[in-house]
Parts: sequence; structure tokens; C-alpha cells
Amino acid sequence: MDADALIADLDPDQRAAVTATSQLVAVVAGAGSGKTRVLTRRIAHRIAMGDADAGHTLALTFTREAAGELRRRLQRLGLREHVEAGTFHAVMLRVLRQRWADTNQRPRTVSGDRRRLLRDAQNEYGFDSGGKVLDGADSEISWAMARGIGPDRYASAARRAGRRPHGGVDTMERIFEGYAAVKRKRGVVDFDDVLLEVLRNAANDADFADVLRWRFRHLLVDEAQDLNPVQHRIVDLLRTGRDDLFLVGDPAQAVYGFNGADPSLLIDVETRFPGVEVVRLPVNHRCTPQVVAAGAHVLHAGGQPANIQSARDDGPVVTVSAAADETAEAELVAQRITRSDPNLIRSGGIAVLARTNAQLTAFETGLGSRGIAVRRSATASGSPLAAAIRDASANTSASGLRGWAHDTLDNIDALDAASAAVDEFRDTPSEIGRPPTRPHAPQISQLREATAALRLVEAERRVATALLEFLRDQPRGDGAEFRAWIATTNPFNDRSTDGVELLTFHGAKGREWHTVFVTGLEASLMPHKTATTANEKAEEARLLYVATTRATDELHLVRAERRAGYARKPSPFIAELEPCEPASIPVPAALRRLRPVDSTLERLTVWRAESALRARVVPTQLLTDRDLSAIAAAKPTTAEELDAVTSIGLITARRLAPEILPILE
Repeated sequence: MDADALIADLDPDQRAAVTATSQLVAVVAGAGSGKTRVLTRRIAHRIAMGDADAGHTLALTFTREAAGELRRRLQRLGLREHVEAGTFHAVMLRVLRQRWADTNQRPRTVSGDRRRLLRDAQNEYGFDSGGKVLDGADSEISWAMARGIGPDRYASAARRAGRRPHGGVDTMERIFEGYAAVKRKRGVVDFDDVLLEVLRNAANDADFADVLRWRFRHLLVDEAQDLNPVQHRIVDLLRTGRDDLFLVGDPAQAVYGFNGADPSLLIDVETRFPGVEVVRLPVNHRCTPQVVAAGAHVLHAGGQPANIQSARDDGPVVTVSAAADETAEAELVAQRITRSDPNLIRSGGIAVLARTNAQLTAFETGLGSRGIAVRRSATASGSPLAAAIRDASANTSASGLRGWAHDTLDNIDALDAASAAVDEFRDTPSEIGRPPTRPHAPQISQLREATAALRLVEAERRVATALLEFLRDQPRGDGAEFRAWIATTNPFNDRSTDGVELLTFHGAKGREWHTVFVTGLEASLMPHKTATTANEKAEEARLLYVATTRATDELHLVRAERRAGYARKPSPFIAELEPCEPASIPVPAALRRLRPVDSTLERLTVWRAESALRARVVPTQLLTDRDLSAIAAAKPTTAEELDAVTSIGLITARRLAPEILPILE
């Protein structure tokens, strides 16, 4: 690798981060400022300069996807030596398994199904708890273990922290004790145990700790603002005596406070790491100035600084829209996506983001009813894949799993029936010049039910295929092991498929799309009603900042005026951007480009997209953008007037007039 070539295309701030002579460096990288580029170039540049050894370099990330992208980028840079890159849990699990082998310990099974173990603990130890208590135990145990708190210290720590779990602290302590006992009895650890086990072994064996530090002597940490206390301890373990550490993160994107993450690591980095060299990346190379300004407004509204600027030319305006209710919100988003460039849909360039998984179902139904494919996380609560996984993994034996998979794949009739039920309600094909038949209002609920049934059948078939793959690797595996396999391999995250991605704000972190719809921007959802303290509300603002800055070019902010039958106020983070009377909107200077969309032009664009889809032509072949804008402005009432304001000719105008003119009324 050519060290000079590795920094030739970097901006001055990025170059300063990559070439910093100090071995203890913290890079405060704003959204879209190229933190992954800086991280990979830092690794490659140090190796090219002979300042680091690839075989002793460790890059820790928070997702398997991020680790894979890091490795791919290093290969493209020409690095041929192996660099260890992975999540905290994946890397430390490999360390732990090697430790077990070296010390002749019986290897333990890693369980990815905490809820199953909790139910087993309840059955075995008989503690009394309702459904909400047991459900809440999952997150409560995660809270404790992320801080290195075991069952013996849970009650006192929970009371000091003001925790109020369902059933009370004492009940939760008994559940935690039962959960730990079941794990010990079965020789099982969960993912949170993995890091704690490494720390315990290092504390009890100085030679093991020294070997770890020798093996991972050059340490790089991505998304450093998301480190929880146990991960902090892992970093401290590895850097002790050497301080060869490169941290990259953004305090403005710290959104995992519930898991113990603390943005103060980077805010107070010079106190936490004396002598650290701090480099700031304030230039966003990803988003247009309009998107960056919207994100900055959100942070300012949440009482936080936003030191970021865009390096790109101006892009489309950021739209701010209010729908009557959640159904109308889903319809509005579906309409706008329908009129989008089909290439964006096919290439996965559009995403719909929401604060909670429950909100996404309406968008999945609305898009599905228009024949637009969607992609949604397999583990999203309430998603068809989650339901199918739950159904499949209820089987407690390999034979039961295998039977479920074969029965599902053999049941072609179920797929055909579900498809036919949806087709019955979809638009009837028609020639251009003849209006399509749309479902009447009473049919909407039936359409939703049919679409949901089809999505479930399709999901079951995907799960069945994955299940057979799992059984090839683990012929004696059971349902719990299948869920753990899903958690570690993520077999359903196939980005090669077409469709609009549906994600939560948290799920969208680290991703980007050309066009993003940020939905549900109401006070009860953003900030979420569970955010009651100033710190929690500040984190909600950061979460919305993350969501808005996922858009590279087009950003649409959407809310409902009523949800679940109740009136909703706009989110305070975007209240000043609401599409009220133009003269009354107190829009900050940086956001004066924000405005609502022209509804007539929008309806025409939706019609053009749907008509072009039926005719199998590109929308602009049917009517150019200029003609569409002219029609919206002039609002012709006859075919002759339509011909006069466009370039389509009288014959085509007469053919299209029956479709276009009713839209203008």
C-alpha cells in the first residue's frame, strides 16, 4: 500500500485524524463526516508506514454489518494481511472459547434466547410473576449486566438508580437469581455473560490478561459514544500499559442510554484519557445542506449543540407534512413512494423510519397494497418474520423443527390462496386513458388482513428455508438454538432484494438512503412518552437527529394529527417546521427551504407513476416533469386546454384527459 495514496482523497480534518502521530487519539466525527473512511485509512496508513502490525490490530464495532464493511474496505485499500475486526461480543466469544480450550474447561453453550431461559427459571423455581413482569425482566437484566451488576448486587444498585421494574425490585431480584441459577445448572451463558467472563478470567489470571494485550496491541473502537460500562472495562483491559487506542464517535448520536451508553466519554475525553489528541470532523459529506440544517434544528430544539456543516451542493427541500391520522399518514407516505423514481425502489434507496416497530405495520400494509416490496428486520417485534420465527422455534426437537420446515415449504396452496386474496383487492389492470378501480373504504380493512396474511405466509417460507440451513449445520438443534443461530448469523438481512426498507430510528443507525421518510413526529412518540427526565428527552432529540441524517438527498418529515383516536401535538423538535399558514411559521434562517408539498402536483405525480407502472414505461415517458408542473399550475378543464399547456399533442391529450382532469377538480 502507498501511504501517500491512502490520504490523497481526504479532507484536511480527515487527513489530520489518519496521520496523527500520537497513538492515543479520539476522533469526534459528526454525521456523514466519513468516520468509517477515517477508521479504515488509519489502520491501513499505520500498517503502510510500519507503525502497526496487522496481525496485532483489533477494530471493535457494534454490529456484524459494520465489521464486514470495515473488512471489505480494508481489502479494497490493498491490505492483504488479516486484521481482527468484529463486534465486542463476537471477538470476545472467540477469545473465551480459546480460553476454555487452553484451560481444559468444558465449553459452554451461548444462548440467544433469554426469554426462554426466564420461562424455564420460572417453571423450575416457581417465582410468581405476571406476563409484564417476566417481559420486563429481559430489559432489566440487560440493564444490570451492561453495568457488570450480578443478582447479588442488583437490588441495591436498582434502588440507587431509581429503577421501577414491574413487580418491584425484590421480585426482579428473585427472577434474576433464578435466571442465573438456570444458566449455571445447564452450563449456558448469554451474550452479556461473554464480556463479563473475559473480564473475570483476566482479573484472576494476569498471564491471560497480558496475552490479550500482546495479541491486541493496536486497538480501534468505532461508535465510541455507545460504549456501556462493561465495554469500557474491556477497552481499559486491552489498553493498559500501552495506550495504543483510536476512538471514533459522535456524542450527538449517543442513543443507547438504556444500555448504559454514556456520551460523556467523548465530551470529556481529555479528562478520561489524559494526553489524548482530539481531532474533530465537522464536515458532512453525505447529506445536502437542507438535510444537515434539519438535523441541526432538531438538536438545537433538544437543547444541544450541532457543530456540523454540509460540503454538498443544495438539494431538494425538506418537506414537512401532517396527515389526519395514522392511516392517512401511511397512505400519504405510500403515495409519495409510488411517485418516486422506480430505480430508487429497486436499488433499496428509500427508507421509512418510525420511533417504534408497531408503527411500521401500517406502512408495510400501505406499500404492499400498491405492489411495492418492503424489507423489515426479522427480529422486529410484530413483524411477520418475528411471528414465523416464534412459531418455528416453539418446536423443542430437531425432528419437530424439520417437520415444521417441510410442511411449510410443501404447502403451496397456502401461498396461492394468500396471493389471490390480495390480488382481489388491488388495482385492476387498465389501459392508459381508463381510470383504475381502487378499493372502496369498506374494503380497506379486508385488504389489510389479506396483505398481512400474505406477508406471514411469505415469512414462514423464508424461515423454513433458513431452518433447513440451520439443521444442516446442527442436525440435533432445537428451537432455542435456532433462535440463537438467528441472533448470531442474521440470515434474513438480505440487502440484495428490492424494496423499501422499514426500520425504527434505532435500527437505522449507521445506515443511509437517498430518500428517507421520518414518521410519527408527534409529542407522544418523539420524545417518546417514556422519556420523562431531561437526559432522556435529550437522548430522544439525538435519536431524531440520527433518523433525519440518514437521508443523503431527500428528507420528508411526517406526523399524524390524531393517533389511536386521540389528538396529537407536533413533536417539539420540529414544531416550528409545521406546515401551518406560511406567514405564521417561525422558521429559522437555516431552514427557510422547508415547505409543504403542492398537493395537486403530488396527486398528478402519483397518477403518473401508477399509470406508467401499468403501461410498463418510465414515468417521464408518459409526461415530462415540465408538463406535469404546467398542468398543476394551469389546471386545464378540457382536452384542448390540456394540449395547450403541454407538449403531448391533442390526440394524447384527449386520451389522457379522462384521467387527468378529475385530479384537478
